[in-house]
Amino acid sequence: MNVAKTILSQIKALDAWSLGAWGAKDLVALENGLQFKSSGMVKNKGIVQIKLNGLDLYDVSFGKIRKYEYEEIEKVTDVFVEDLVDVIDEMVG
Repeated sequence: MNVAKTILSQIKALDAWSLGAWGAKDLVALENGLQFKSSGMVKNKGIVQIKLNGLDLYDVSFGKIRKYEYEEIEKVTDVFVEDLVDVIDEMVG
């Protein structure tokens, strides 16, 4: 839960409007990260997962739920915190 709160506060510190621009909803704390659904006026609607890896960097993946299972479409590994918003912007649009 602490990792999810940290990620959320880092995103808000980088760009206070980004979560609203992505139409982020259904935020869920993962064991080592944060997951949310992108919706609204974005190019790609789906699930965004941000996970802390062993290098103290983030792995960001974008996917969709198909047949009740998460299907990963795109993944970027070893993302620095200062690049987090830009990487998600590229995925979500």
